Amino acid sequence: MPRSLTTHIDSPKEVGQRLKASRERAGLSQRQLAFPGCTAAYISRLEAGARVPSLQMINQLALRLDVSGQWLATGVEAAAAQPSELLDAEVALRLGEVEEAEAIYRAHLEQGDPARPAAFAGLGQIAFRSERWPEAIELLERALELRGGNVLADAGAVDALGRAHAMSGGRESAIALFELAAREAHDAEAPVEELRFTVLLANALIDAGEFSKAEGALADVIKFAVAAGDPVATARVFWSQSRLHSMRQEPQLAGRYARRALEILERTENDTYVGMAYHLLAHAEIEAGNGEEALLLLERGRNLFGRELSEREDARFSLEETRALTSLGQHTEAARKAAHTLGLLDAVIPGDRGRAYVTLANVFLAAGDRERPKMLLEQALELLSEHGRPFALDAGRKLAALLEEDGNTEGALQVLKRAAEASSSSAPVGERV
Repeated sequence: MPRSLTTHIDSPKEVGQRLKASRERAGLSQRQLAFPGCTAAYISRLEAGARVPSLQMINQLALRLDVSGQWLATGVEAAAAQPSELLDAEVALRLGEVEEAEAIYRAHLEQGDPARPAAFAGLGQIAFRSERWPEAIELLERALELRGGNVLADAGAVDALGRAHAMSGGRESAIALFELAAREAHDAEAPVEELRFTVLLANALIDAGEFSKAEGALADVIKFAVAAGDPVATARVFWSQSRLHSMRQEPQLAGRYARRALEILERTENDTYVGMAYHLLAHAEIEAGNGEEALLLLERGRNLFGRELSEREDARFSLEETRALTSLGQHTEAARKAAHTLGLLDAVIPGDRGRAYVTLANVFLAAGDRERPKMLLEQALELLSEHGRPFALDAGRKLAALLEEDGNTEGALQVLKRAAEASSSSAPVGERV
């Protein structure tokens, strides 16, 4: 007979024994296992069999002890629910054996196979890693549908789905998904997932120019992130806070949060996140007028990525190097770097590409080139009118100014009209689906 919601464990005593055995096997004290919402004293009462933990608490403890939630609750592993070869597929995927993982996932696509949702999710992750955004979206949405729309059943798949939407220009869809996931995580009292999706939501809002909403989202989780004791989670929040202040032209605050993120990440030896933090800190230094310091930070960030630097990240680093050189008055070298950056921007999502075109137009102008900036600003206005409306007006104003200097007053007015229409038609992001 299936258990009811109030009998999701076999007995408090048995749960307590398994919890204690798992904790001791992991080499953790009760205090070390504790986390916000679950104190050492509460763990002590659980181990004594004096409390009945919720299913969510069971799952959170299981995650931290590297055991399954079903085993911790009942002493029985869910062997039939997920075939062991799916674990093999996940390991193969993490090790880069994509063909082997794909073959395993495809073997579980038949209707009636209990592993079918996980198979679609796995194939979606493969497509996501290969930057095949439409295919990834289709597969990951199918996995979510098969799971009844439960966004917490596979947080990694939902994370990838939202990112795929954003990468393919569907930032509104990404925001809506992350909002839903963060809300459901909050309602389910799943603080780790709530933190994850709230940070993703905040970054998507920052990219969309919704700074006030992003600030509100980050304020809700930053205290929890610090209290949780998870250094990477904390650094992610500080990094998002830095991005927010940077986009709002507040370089001192941006630098402060970026340095806090960097201090944490250097202790974790997580090269990718440290590299991203150096990139963000360099942006703040450029805004503060410290071009030489920015170039040093960008060099350190590139070195941390090493051979793992993707074309997209290369484009981002190159753009900041271009800005740093311009700030130092090295206009010829900045123009050379700008030309190199242009060749990388196809790897960047449309909204970010549009903003990059505006930046590069300024670089070429400083180097004495007037024709290329007009072309770039026209491309920027076209992209931002669809994918970055809050930033379209800036591109339009710059292009209109150049056209007016050329004596093309009518063309300048038309450009300003286009930019103003695009900017004013930008409804609140949260209201668009």
